[in-house]
Amino acid sequence: MNIKIRRYLAIFLTCTATLALYGTAAYRVEQARMQPRSEYASCNLEHCIPHNATLNALR
Repeated sequence: MNIKIRRYLAIFLTCTATLALYGTAAYRVEQARMQPRSEYASCNLEHCIPHNATLNALR
């Protein structure tokens, strides 16, 4: 293999790896977005912590 083919191969592999990482991240974000958001509070025994409350409401 000459230098030109190696360079093109390296560019191709770099682009493929970058697209694979981007695709994986986009898939994970989409999966996280599609999960139901029915849990608006975490309750552990007597302590319930709301996830959508302001800091003043937590005092």
